[in-house]
Amino acid sequence: MRLVRWWLCAALLSASVFPALADDEPAVRQADAAYWQAFNTCDLRAMQDLFTDDVEFYHDKTGLTATKAAVIESLRKGPCNSPALHLRREEVKDSVRFHPLAGGFALLSGTHRFHVTEAGKPERLDGQAEFTNLWQSIDGHWRMRRVISYAHGPVPYTPPATHFSLSPAALAALAGNYMGKSVGDIAVVAIEDGLRLTAGPLVVTLRAESPSRFFAVERDLRFEFTGATKGNPTTLIVSEGGQLVETAIRVE
Repeated sequence: MRLVRWWLCAALLSASVFPALADDEPAVRQADAAYWQAFNTCDLRAMQDLFTDDVEFYHDKTGLTATKAAVIESLRKGPCNSPALHLRREEVKDSVRFHPLAGGFALLSGTHRFHVTEAGKPERLDGQAEFTNLWQSIDGHWRMRRVISYAHGPVPYTPPATHFSLSPAALAALAGNYMGKSVGDIAVVAIEDGLRLTAGPLVVTLRAESPSRFFAVERDLRFEFTGATKGNPTTLIVSEGGQLVETAIRVE
């Protein structure tokens, strides 16, 4: 019992000497913003100044990287290795939460997404992950001591909230059979206020963005009907995640 009382007194004393301060939130968020600005521009010196010497970076795909020198070297050899490949990070709006901790520590946790630009190509969304970062106040400056990045994967797809309405005749003109270079047979049929496309096991509902461009309701696919002859298109172009994945020719 004496040991329990001692532990409680010590815990209360520690909490009173090193309180968790919600007032630290602006400073922590400012340091976090400075770090990610440096990350997006591959400013290794600026990133280095925002780590503690004993920083540890936990990644669900690559494991543990420990010490400031090792983390900076992994960045140098990874996303900052080549000017022909640029990685840009952005936080998901309203996802980042601040959690003050006693003893001069704080957590920032949330969701972030990564965009990739390859030489000669437009930027594309590459994926997203969850993160929890432990910040520590040292000599009046906030620095990251633990970095945890996990649940890496594709960005959940959300179809556009609105779509373009086409007449039954306009939809019927787009319906038909197409032959793709990769997937083979593609069947497009008109349905109420849209189209249904079937290609092997893939079955998706299409809604119009314009008279010739459609999006899939179920996943991040875009379809463009081109080369119209007497109102009937001759080619179907398919993109996924902004990248061309298929070109199909109308066969009837």
